[in-house]
Amino acid sequence: MTTKRDLEHALESRDWEQLISLAKENRNVLRKLMARIYVKDGLMFWRAVEGIGVVAHALEQEDRNFAVEILRRYFWMLNEESGGTAWNSSEAIGSIIAHCPVTCGKFNWMLSGLLEDESLRDGVLWGIGQMALNAPHLVEPLDERIKPFLLSEEPLTRGLTAFIYRVMMPFQELMPLYRESGPKWKVPEDIDTRLENDKNLLEFYQDGELKKFSVSDLWKAHTISFWTKKVTIKDLETELTIASSEEGVCWLSLGSSETEEQELRTWVSRWFPKSFLTRRREPNSRAIQELKEYFEGNRRDFTIPIHSQGTPFQQKVWEELRRIPYGETRSYGELAVNLGNPKGQRAVGMANHCNPIGIIVPCHRVIGKNGSLTGYAGGLDIKQRLLELEGSRP
Repeated sequence: MTTKRDLEHALESRDWEQLISLAKENRNVLRKLMARIYVKDGLMFWRAVEGIGVVAHALEQEDRNFAVEILRRYFWMLNEESGGTAWNSSEAIGSIIAHCPVTCGKFNWMLSGLLEDESLRDGVLWGIGQMALNAPHLVEPLDERIKPFLLSEEPLTRGLTAFIYRVMMPFQELMPLYRESGPKWKVPEDIDTRLENDKNLLEFYQDGELKKFSVSDLWKAHTISFWTKKVTIKDLETELTIASSEEGVCWLSLGSSETEEQELRTWVSRWFPKSFLTRRREPNSRAIQELKEYFEGNRRDFTIPIHSQGTPFQQKVWEELRRIPYGETRSYGELAVNLGNPKGQRAVGMANHCNPIGIIVPCHRVIGKNGSLTGYAGGLDIKQRLLELEGSRP
């Protein structure tokens, strides 16, 4: 039997695997989560809101209608029960849609309709912001409903709206969308100036933490766009996760997309603090095409720009990796010698392991002195296939 303490422990540690396991054993866990958000009591409230979305997504894999039924229940509570608006339903609805966009995306208009209720507004805007990060196409038609709140007298409302606009702007630039008055997600110069200089502070829940931002921070926030897709390397199927900043590819990894996405989020929080990770294919399209050609054996060199982030020593190692020609390998000792530190094999190995941009920065071309494959973040089976693909290993 799931106890209140079990639930609180999962939220305190943000252990979604444990929470999903508890929910699969006892569906009553979701009701406990719903009850947990009756009162807004800081970080654990927000963890519970996020947890509702996580659990809904996990359980809809077993019952496709599960998340939709939860949403319908929430909307019914808002419409039929007098106390519904006090239960922070809009945050939960936004979390569920953001985590389950395929099945629940059709509720985007209903959620935005709740903006008319002042008591629900900030929760709705937070939820739409999560949708913008995970499924911007669901937010694209909502700009006219959201835009008025850029001029709200409340800093939180103003900041949440600014955040939605900031996330949607790159989407609009990549896929120009118009209304009668011109391009969507554009604002007049006077509003832009006002938001750019708005130093009012607010708390914003993202990636498991409550973080302080000014409205200006959110209006000027940087985004990192990432995408995952299945790929085949010779006879091995795996998943590729790629992310790009405004300057170029900053992350590329192979392996389970769920594991790699979590690693990516942790890495972004370190190297791009106060940036936001968005699920968007377009900024990565050129890189994905070049990688496709590489996996097919039709490309040896990459022309896409990269945005490498690491310590000065790591950067030197990674630059040396890029000098290893296609179809050739080097040992850790050889790299250390080339870097002017013959005894630095261990340090070179650590830098190699920390390389965030696999394949393009070819850490797979580094092997042991005796020819052994040694370690590879994506797994030795992937490393072997990459070397076989390049013809540098029988």
